[in-house]
Amino acid sequence: MEHKVNLNDVSDGKYYTLHDMVKLGCDGCNGSASCCRFAEDTITLDPFDLYQLSTGEGLSFELLYTKQLIALAPVNGLLLPHLNFAKETKSCPFLNNDGLCKIHASRPGLCRLFPLARYFEAEKLSYILQIHECPNPVTPKVKVKNWIGLANAEQYEEFLLAWHQLVLRAQQKIAATKDTASIGAVTTALLKLFFLTPYTADTIFYSQFAERLQQAEAFLP
Repeated sequence: MEHKVNLNDVSDGKYYTLHDMVKLGCDGCNGSASCCRFAEDTITLDPFDLYQLSTGEGLSFELLYTKQLIALAPVNGLLLPHLNFAKETKSCPFLNNDGLCKIHASRPGLCRLFPLARYFEAEKLSYILQIHECPNPVTPKVKVKNWIGLANAEQYEEFLLAWHQLVLRAQQKIAATKDTASIGAVTTALLKLFFLTPYTADTIFYSQFAERLQQAEAFLP
């Protein structure tokens, strides 16, 4: 989910890269992490998140949706999946009884980043530190790349940029038309191509995504 805010109000005013050191930590929550609650529909999933959940946890898009673990919501007109936080407790659907994450190894990218957030500008991706989000004091510095904790972090960034650009193009196409049928066709095509069509665990994600990205050119001129 994208938010248009004054960065000086929410961050320390710095832009970080994968190789920068930032004061980050996740030690003082003991199962009561505020980052796993009250996020509502803001934890939007991307194709890599779905790949991780399906190949790592055996959770396909259909299963996630049927069990109401995810839901769909419009983001600037384009329907995208997001974690479906419980209405009563306002907590993540993947928390166990002790308040700990059941899918930690496969958790979505936005969860991996917290309290960092992504900042896209043109064809560049940076990270900002959200200074009001985590209530626990943190002293150690961690390299952003290690905090994200994914192999091939540079390749992961390339994917994020490509996906971001694709979503922007889809949103622009939707904004340019008032034809509901055309809007529905774009959303349906994207959901089917990048989320509903299963990913295979024996093939690297990025090559699968690249193939689908080429196919998307057919309906996003």
